[in-house]
Amino acid sequence: MFDSGISLRTVIGELKEEVDVAFPIPYESYVLWANALEYLLYTELIQEQSKITVNNPTGNPIALNTLEIPSDEAAIRFEDIYTIFADSTQLIKSTVTSGAIFPDTYYKIGNSIGYNTEKQPKKIDIIYFVKPAPKLSGPDEGNVMLPLEFVDLMKAKLRAEAYKVANEDDYGAKWVNDYNVLLETFKAWLSTKKSTFGM
Repeated sequence: MFDSGISLRTVIGELKEEVDVAFPIPYESYVLWANALEYLLYTELIQEQSKITVNNPTGNPIALNTLEIPSDEAAIRFEDIYTIFADSTQLIKSTVTSGAIFPDTYYKIGNSIGYNTEKQPKKIDIIYFVKPAPKLSGPDEGNVMLPLEFVDLMKAKLRAEAYKVANEDDYGAKWVNDYNVLLETFKAWLSTKKSTFGM
């Protein structure tokens, strides 16, 4: 994952001094907006892949909340899954109904993965998109998990949200526009860093 090395607390502190609105924006609102932006960027644009292997799976479905992930990552949701391999066979994402009929499929059951294979696999590899662990309001929310060059993307989004809440539409629109420009620049930057081979 990216890490700007700049704490979210520092960013929010600067913005609370800078954003000129009639009533104060709660600190927790900034943290919520920051989490939402990081989740969106990591799942839709950055799409950094990681893998968890379940050896000798005995349960079906596999509960996602039982999978061990690094402490700096958010919990895996079914929607974060990119693909699944049962031994060397890539499973196809399906619905519960089709998954019960067709082999070599996987499907969502609550926040679990159901799967249908012709024989019991020795291992299941789950490839998923990582997301930073959610930041909580407290003494240390952690860093802005974006490249240093794009910390201003986070700042623009938080400014826009703050002015929107305060009904300062002109300032809000200004920062939404700035955010959109930075977002397009970030997309272009990411496209130059993507792998050129593989899924």
